[in-house]
Amino acid sequence: MIKNLNQPLKVQGLLGLIMVAIFATQGQWVSAVYGLFVGMMNVLMLGFTFKKANEKAAENPKTGILVLYMSAVVRFVLLAVLFVLGLSLFNFEPMPVVLTFVVMQLGQMFNLKGKRRLTD
Repeated sequence: MIKNLNQPLKVQGLLGLIMVAIFATQGQWVSAVYGLFVGMMNVLMLGFTFKKANEKAAENPKTGILVLYMSAVVRFVLLAVLFVLGLSLFNFEPMPVVLTFVVMQLGQMFNLKGKRRLTD
């Protein structure tokens, strides 16, 4: 994993757990946990991609950019598949899944504070 992945995991994980606690009061904690899982998969995939892109960029900057673009496509498809599986196959409630994921992604703004580039 990359050295800066620890902070996003903590911030977004904490936000996800807060959302799980909020939805637990309404009896929808299982759906919120699935939203937490989807959000964590996104963070882990993003961290893995930045590591690979940095390695490739040392050899050729264009290759590093290509890795980031391909990662965006792969993450989009992964998230779409996970949402479809959770909402249709496992019949989770949509609101807790989506809101937990969205709040976790909003937490990414805390990780960008003071950075000039996304990969810093």
